[in-house]
Amino acid sequence: MNIHFNKLEKYIGPGEFYASRDDVVISTLLGSCISVALYDSELLLGGINHFMLPFPRPAQEESVSTSAKYGVNAMEILINDILKIGGQKKKLKAKVFGGSAVLDYHKEATYNIPKMNIAFAFEFLDTERIPVEAYSVGGTRPRKIFFFPHDARILMKYSNSASPELAKRESQYSHALLEQTANAGKPILF
Repeated sequence: MNIHFNKLEKYIGPGEFYASRDDVVISTLLGSCISVALYDSELLLGGINHFMLPFPRPAQEESVSTSAKYGVNAMEILINDILKIGGQKKKLKAKVFGGSAVLDYHKEATYNIPKMNIAFAFEFLDTERIPVEAYSVGGTRPRKIFFFPHDARILMKYSNSASPELAKRESQYSHALLEQTANAGKPILF
């Protein structure tokens, strides 16, 4: 229960999503990750996801990852969950948040995850013809999001600085992507 909003609160972390017809609040904390809130304001329902990367790394594509930590899956899963609770795809609208550069992505040893995530979110929504009604992306500060699916409202607040845990997570994602990209197509020695 969130005492400030007097509503049940569902917190989602990286790779998670939640959709509801109920009058609840869904919250998350974003660094370079993206959350897309999808909603049908006529039917008073919606949901939100929290994805870390647009697509699986090349080495993972062979196993066809279905993890919601990847935008390509998180978007499809969220749309399907909204359809299951009665939403109609043609009536969906979106709000997009996140993609902060909480690390210095100009360093050679990092990969620009925020830029990739932002581009993916808007391209996906454009391809699916889901209009974006509001967004707050980029910058350097993490965002805390509170989504109210019952009335399609989002409250967002910036954090003053990234927590050590958030910065560590961002660095790990970035380095893993850079390593995969650098080693793509190279022979593996045993």
